[in-house]
Amino acid sequence: MRWFRSFVYNLKQGCKGIFRNSIMSTASVLVLLSCMIIVGTFYLVIANIEENFSRVDNLNVIEVRIPATYSDGQIEEIGNALSEIYKELTVLEGEPVFVSKEEHLRRFKEQYRDQEWSSFFDETLNPLRHSYELTFSSDADISEAAKIIPRIEAIKLSDGNLAVQSSDISSSIKLYENVAGIKKTLMAVGLWLMGILLIISLFVIMNTIKLGVFARRNEVMFMRYCGATKAFIRTPFLVEGVIIGLFSAALALGAEFLLYRYVLSGVVSSMTTAVSGSGIILSPYAEHLPLLGAVFCAIGLFAGLISGSISLKKYLKV
Repeated sequence: MRWFRSFVYNLKQGCKGIFRNSIMSTASVLVLLSCMIIVGTFYLVIANIEENFSRVDNLNVIEVRIPATYSDGQIEEIGNALSEIYKELTVLEGEPVFVSKEEHLRRFKEQYRDQEWSSFFDETLNPLRHSYELTFSSDADISEAAKIIPRIEAIKLSDGNLAVQSSDISSSIKLYENVAGIKKTLMAVGLWLMGILLIISLFVIMNTIKLGVFARRNEVMFMRYCGATKAFIRTPFLVEGVIIGLFSAALALGAEFLLYRYVLSGVVSSMTTAVSGSGIILSPYAEHLPLLGAVFCAIGLFAGLISGSISLKKYLKV
């Protein structure tokens, strides 16, 4: 039970250190809390952006529409050329898929089955065209995916004419590029803010522990003269930093839940109202809770242990 008594002693000393310097301890918690909330909020926004876009059908599909005047042989030529592009570009998945105008009509009628005017179109009145669909990886590098379009535009038929025009190609690559840009910006801003606040947190916690060291300087010197080990002297101060970090993590999880439920959901609700039928949804907070908890605890432990170690090394000389 010796280890248990040692654990209780270190825990008591760490708690005493926090209450002994309550003002600095509160400042440490608030700064660390701000750091965690910023990290968590940026993560939740990015995660929900990705989830909403993953719900959009055919967002990573490039459609190559075939001119209505082309013969079966010319359509086959285009298909063979697209197969060659698949072999050369690793961002493409599977094979080019031929979709007949009849299949397009079926999809069209299925999509707008609730509209009365959709019944006007049938096999004899079908304004749609044959096409090929190319699928690129949903996590593909945008710069690599963008190379697909020029390659398609450069396809030539056996008579030397270009097979398709730019207007015949439909893709969401530009949309992907915009989303990727937003995600990169959010991540960069979030990381910078996290880094700045984390550094501030380290200094504030260090100052909190330094005050504790100064208040107990006579006790520390007495323990050193009595032969106390370095670990025995260090541990209560490290525990103090860890408690501050973990307490901040617990507060951050609660604050993040309130922000997610009442602030972010309110913003999404107003956007959905403003843009009718936008279908923007938020994933349940519980889905993100394990990862957020692990990240917040990691940040808290890192800040507490690092700041405690630096303070002791510089000021205790043990």
